[in-house]
Amino acid sequence: MSAAVDAGHPSITLLPDAAAWHAPSRSLIVADVHLGKSAAFRAMGVPVPDGDDARDLARLAALAAREKAARLVIAGDLFHAPSGVTPELESLLADFLAKLGIPLALTTGNHDAKIRALPPGIAATPHLDLSDGGPRVIHDPAEAAADRFHIAGHIHPVVRIRDGRRTSLRLPCFWRSGRVLVLPSFGGFTGGSIITPGEGDSVFAAMRGRVVEIPRRLF
Repeated sequence: MSAAVDAGHPSITLLPDAAAWHAPSRSLIVADVHLGKSAAFRAMGVPVPDGDDARDLARLAALAAREKAARLVIAGDLFHAPSGVTPELESLLADFLAKLGIPLALTTGNHDAKIRALPPGIAATPHLDLSDGGPRVIHDPAEAAADRFHIAGHIHPVVRIRDGRRTSLRLPCFWRSGRVLVLPSFGGFTGGSIITPGEGDSVFAAMRGRVVEIPRRLF
């Protein structure tokens, strides 16, 4: 279900799947998938289970098919680390891209920059304009210019909603600050950072299949 909230730009809709939709170009935008993170942890001796990459790619493919996207845009950090780009991941990606059937555009994230050679079918660029004069996709919101609307990732924003003196609910969220919309991380093994919104900022989270704005008094 699409969100009836003000994402900050009339062409952008927030989806409860940690994604944004740009209607004019039929672009599906997500951020911070961090493929290969579990493999990178295992390479360091941390015994984390496998399977998150396959699940994340399956979710992406299903979401693109559901929205009838013409393009998939990753707002940085599709990959996590060189040690995570294994032959198994490259095979998963090849199958994913074949089934996806639409172009995949990647704006280079700080983690992607560590990968010397991206797998076939993945091309990266510092930023991507979704349409002439439309929103620009970047990775780090700190690199946003003041003259246009930007969609970014990098932060993995999480909002903390207090429900008692010692308890709180933490939710991945969309964070709009000025002319910058920061997407929640899409990857299932990414973690998040609790944000402190400023005056005039808006925070949105997915609840029961809908994207809703979180009232400021609850932060």
